[in-house]
Amino acid sequence: MWTRKAALLLTSGISLVLIGMMIANFQLMILGLMFIAFLAVNSWVAGHGELEVVRTLSADNLYKGDDLYVELAITNSSFRRTQQLEVFDNVPHEMKLRSGLNYMRVNLGPGETTRIRYVLRCPLRGHYSFGPVSVRYRNTFNLFSQEMYIDHRSGLIVFPQVREIEEAMIRSRTPKMYTGAMTLRTPGPGSEFYSLREYVPGDPFKIINWKAFARTGVMMVNEKCRDAVTDVFILLDSRDISRIGTVLKNPLEMGTVAAASLASYFIQRRDSIALAVYDDTLSYLPADGGDKQYFKVLSSLAGVAPKGDMPLQAVTNSLAPRFSRGSPVFIISSLEGDGTVPHAIRDLAGRGHEVVILSPSSIDYERLVSRIPRMSYEVMKLERQNRLSAVAGYGARVIDWMPDVELSQALLQVKM
Repeated sequence: MWTRKAALLLTSGISLVLIGMMIANFQLMILGLMFIAFLAVNSWVAGHGELEVVRTLSADNLYKGDDLYVELAITNSSFRRTQQLEVFDNVPHEMKLRSGLNYMRVNLGPGETTRIRYVLRCPLRGHYSFGPVSVRYRNTFNLFSQEMYIDHRSGLIVFPQVREIEEAMIRSRTPKMYTGAMTLRTPGPGSEFYSLREYVPGDPFKIINWKAFARTGVMMVNEKCRDAVTDVFILLDSRDISRIGTVLKNPLEMGTVAAASLASYFIQRRDSIALAVYDDTLSYLPADGGDKQYFKVLSSLAGVAPKGDMPLQAVTNSLAPRFSRGSPVFIISSLEGDGTVPHAIRDLAGRGHEVVILSPSSIDYERLVSRIPRMSYEVMKLERQNRLSAVAGYGARVIDWMPDVELSQALLQVKM
């Protein structure tokens, strides 16, 4: 591709030749021909040599808000100089350059290597791809340029933030076979004190409460709370209505933070987590535990986008055969634009599930991007409170999660 300088040089050469012919001035004609010859010789000069590019990321996955360190190594693998090169590393537009530059001008000799180092801030969760690398060649006199792409790509997953949750909010009514960390309020083998009862022949002597025997004269034994693994089901609403608010603050973003935090908490307690995300379709991750399941949950939440309008009752009906008997169910939804919510909650409560609804207030998120008259806001707020009260009447614990309230503080409402 010709540069502006080359076009100007060619125009000047042709003009000098024509003017020299018109006025019969051989000096001008020779000068114009020299310009054209100089341009022609430069066009025959070969471009850059072969380039090898290697990109190194500080991590393959990280959490929203973390910094990513990137290093791009460019090597001239040919036996001639590259002359003037401009190298630009294409990064996702959602990321912000914190320090350094993803652009460099270089002139590499045979076998020579240079490196570009820069730091990116990752403010949004998601699945991202780096690359390709854009290269622009300019010859020595900047007369011709050539653009090309080196198809070198790197993948990155940005997980939603995980907030710390201090203690359990929910217990399963039905224990599972293997011992775990979830405490059930039923007597059985465990570590937490439950109650005292009278001694029955056959009870082991190590559970006798000798202090109670000395005080009452009756042989008493300690009962413990049974520990068991629980299946916890998390249903995340990612319908199109969940995009209300800003890019960083909306019901869906806060919902992914809540789902990730709950999954982290229960998996650390050695419970099993199942995740269902519903938008225009239903995505389901079967219940499992351990670090592998934890990263599956985070990876699934990283790719969630608002779309569709699937009702909650369709979700609960589809998952009904998969729900473990008596397992707790977390529903993270603003509950807007879905008239099937009361019926779905009634069905879950009727089957013996303990239902907790964590509902980000979409009205307050809407106020972040648009001005709502005070009277209209109060009316919508009252309608929302009536809706939440009606849902609570069907047997669910409902949490009205405001934008300025931390997740751990909001979850304390469950205990109340």
